[in-house]
Amino acid sequence: MKRIARILLLGVISLSCVVSEADAQSRREKRRQKKLREERLERAEQKQRELTRKPAPAPKPQPPKKDFDYPASDVKSRYRIDLLATFYLPELVQDGKVAKGKLPDKVIPSLKFYEGVVLATDTLKKLGYEFDIFVYDVTDELESTATLVNTDAFKGSDLIIGNISSSDFALVANYARKNHVNFVSALSPSNQGVEHNPYFVMLQPTLETHCETVEESIVKKNGNVTPLLFYRSNVQVDNTASGNFINNGVLEYHKIPCDEMPAKEQVQAFLVKERKNVVLMPIISDKYAESIIRKLYEWFPDYDFEVWGMPSWDNMPALKRPDAFPNTVVYFTSPFYFDPTTASGQAVVNAYKRRYGGQPDNMVYRGYETMFWYAYLLKKYGTIFNHQLWDNGGAPFTRYDVKPVKGADEKLQYYENKNLYLYRYHSGSYMIEHR
Repeated sequence: MKRIARILLLGVISLSCVVSEADAQSRREKRRQKKLREERLERAEQKQRELTRKPAPAPKPQPPKKDFDYPASDVKSRYRIDLLATFYLPELVQDGKVAKGKLPDKVIPSLKFYEGVVLATDTLKKLGYEFDIFVYDVTDELESTATLVNTDAFKGSDLIIGNISSSDFALVANYARKNHVNFVSALSPSNQGVEHNPYFVMLQPTLETHCETVEESIVKKNGNVTPLLFYRSNVQVDNTASGNFINNGVLEYHKIPCDEMPAKEQVQAFLVKERKNVVLMPIISDKYAESIIRKLYEWFPDYDFEVWGMPSWDNMPALKRPDAFPNTVVYFTSPFYFDPTTASGQAVVNAYKRRYGGQPDNMVYRGYETMFWYAYLLKKYGTIFNHQLWDNGGAPFTRYDVKPVKGADEKLQYYENKNLYLYRYHSGSYMIEHR
């Protein structure tokens, strides 16, 4: 009996030990699970704190790097602006009388630019701007660039705007540098050898800038293609343009000389009927370029062409006709695009109709915008606004991208507008791409 009782007692003790060990394990598991829950909770709370934490303040915008140490800007209540243009008044006015008949074509660009300046002046005065404008006809010997810079004609000038050819502005550019007054070349795409002149600004991009943009666009749209290159060596500006493409080394070209119209067989050797044929024509004359494009259509009406040209092609009448060459898409670059349907465009259209009658052309818009933007810069920043040329908020149409151009010595040469739009024409209609 005692033996049985001892066995039962040992069983109870063994069972108690087992139960106690099981309880201990259960308690350890509970503590572990609790710790895991607490850790998960802590991670969740940390994540929530990170999500709701206020973002670090954005770094303050840094001013553009200064490429030149200018003198202090003179902020005035009233500014003086000098406008240079080629009106050819000595030819048009004889003995105090205006010559009869149609105005010569060479007069029109400056006249239209001036009309745009006048319209901008009217608007700016209504906005509270105060300034005086002096206008000079540089074709008049008494107002030639040589006369102006060697007299006190520009004394007190705060800004000089030149709608003149490159042969006229070298003297003015030197005067501007010497007298610390900004000179804006509004028309010419040539820098005429200007060097180390931080007061000279080109609104019309150079031919080199146009060529670089065209080549970049060809690669972007077509990859490593080998275009046909129609080039002329007997026209200096065309020879320079074709040299920009050939010497860049970005693309290889099938070269077709066209000092004279090339033969059909000469062109056909490089064409493929089953795919698009990419053609590059660095030819400034829109009339000669049009004659080549027309020949391509007449010779190869069943082929597709993508033709890339120069900014002067904006004047090509055939581009506006839907039946001119329907198998051809034409691209070219331009620094300007004026949309008459916008609020600013309608303002110019209506003002021009009231003052002059008819419709404004591109030169009217260019005169209007040049005057408006630079008057804005003067009023906001004073006479030295060169480090604020990035501020194109006062330009009604164009998103100017004025950049410093540096020489081999890394010193500032001048400023150039690099903004370019890509025009695409096909069957009389067009699209604008801002690269």
